[in-house]
Amino acid sequence: MDKYDYHFISIKFLTAILLALIFAFLLIYVFTPQEREDYPVYKLERQELFFSELSQISASRTTAAEESRLQEKLDFEESLRERSFELMKQSKSRMLAVISANHLEKMNGLREEKMLALEAEQRTLNQREENLLQERRQELEAELSQKLQQLRQEVRNKYSDFNQQEIRANYLRMINLELKIEFVARTESEKEKYRNELEKVRSEQQTLMAEKNSQLNEDISTQTSALIMEFNQQYSAYRDQIRSEHQQLISEQRQEIEAELAAAREEIKGDLASARAEKSTELDDLIEKSKKLYY
Repeated sequence: MDKYDYHFISIKFLTAILLALIFAFLLIYVFTPQEREDYPVYKLERQELFFSELSQISASRTTAAEESRLQEKLDFEESLRERSFELMKQSKSRMLAVISANHLEKMNGLREEKMLALEAEQRTLNQREENLLQERRQELEAELSQKLQQLRQEVRNKYSDFNQQEIRANYLRMINLELKIEFVARTESEKEKYRNELEKVRSEQQTLMAEKNSQLNEDISTQTSALIMEFNQQYSAYRDQIRSEHQQLISEQRQEIEAELAAAREEIKGDLASARAEKSTELDDLIEKSKKLYY
């Protein structure tokens, strides 16, 4: 027997041993003999018991899970319903607030319109006052200028004879003294005498003229002040008259506007109450329909 044949026999022997071991394992652990009448019953009862317990456990778990999901669903629906109702109430409040704001804006707009008209009338009257006062001032200034010219003439006429005899006499004396200085006096002492006398007469003449002018100017100043005071009084009285008339007109228009606004306020208040009641009823009906339809 050669070496190759020896190895071949060894492999076959080992294979046989391995097959024997496998067969023994199957014979002992798999094909163990049991009583024929007990084996099927035992297996069936155990399977039925196992599946029954499994069904109960599964059913219990399914019921608990369903109850949990159902409760979560109910809680979610309740929360959603409450939130929806709250949003409906808020929407209703906002809509009613919008209606109130619209009516309030209408009232404010009407008042603003009336006040703007009153301000426009006030500006018109102010412009009229300015024009009338300017015309009146021009008239009074023309009258004052004419009165002042007449006053000066009257005062001059009044004082034309004031110290007139003394002044005329002094003029004649000064002329005579000047002639004496030029033609009569022969010596320097005589000329000096006439010159001193001439200076004395001139001084008297200046005193008389100053007194006359002082009286004339004082009289003119007094009467001019009276005329200016009269001018101011007439202008002030006319201005007060115009302003009083305009204030009366503005006061009457303001009272009319307040009466119109009061009437409009009552009308708008009634419209607001009616609109709010109508919209509130409409929204309440809509909310109730929504509750019945969706909840």
